[in-house]
Amino acid sequence: MKKWFLLLLIALATPTLKAATGCEGYMLMEKGVTLVYKDYDGKEKFLGSQTSTITDITDAAGVLTVKIHSIHKDDKDKVTSEGDFSFTCTNGEIKIDMKSMMDQAMMEGFKDMEIVIDQSNLVYPATFTEGQTLPDGQMTTTISSGGMQMMKMVMDIVERKVEKFETITTPAGDFACVKTSQVMKNTMMGRTSQSKSINWISKNIGAVRTESYDEQGVLQSVHVLAQVIR
Repeated sequence: MKKWFLLLLIALATPTLKAATGCEGYMLMEKGVTLVYKDYDGKEKFLGSQTSTITDITDAAGVLTVKIHSIHKDDKDKVTSEGDFSFTCTNGEIKIDMKSMMDQAMMEGFKDMEIVIDQSNLVYPATFTEGQTLPDGQMTTTISSGGMQMMKMVMDIVERKVEKFETITTPAGDFACVKTSQVMKNTMMGRTSQSKSINWISKNIGAVRTESYDEQGVLQSVHVLAQVIR
């Protein structure tokens, strides 16, 4: 599946909402901002781009809900998928809807079937410390047709931890970051595949770089922040 979770750290709101909900910190808080990412394979070949624009922010009883519109394009600038997702922030803690991590192009093939999703939110705390362990996340997707189960997919995100703090450079500039890592396990039709990702998260921006590795530790893809549009 595509690593859409890399965009899920873009929490945006006005300064007033930030103060009211305690959502200051590592998340950019500004409605209407667009983050532009570039995608490359493990050998630095350009694969495409992704943009995420904050379209709406609401505050209900101290719970901040952020809605984002995401567009994926291939290396020829053709749109390959497009969708909306949301997450919440309470007292600085981000809770992410794991449905936003699904490969939308793949799910389009099941649009005429019955889809049931059971998930736990992916949680990011208000603050990070070196060596900190982060909560696991899981999502189970069951696809049926005419009442008969056709496919079951399980996504587990485990071994989430804070590695260290460091400064990195991307095409969008220099960023002081917290470096985190996690393992993603996808089980479908009795077979499990596994990958690891390393994420660099910058204060007041969100994710600025992600590297994805296969089970053998070989770099498969790089997802990097190229531009911030206000």
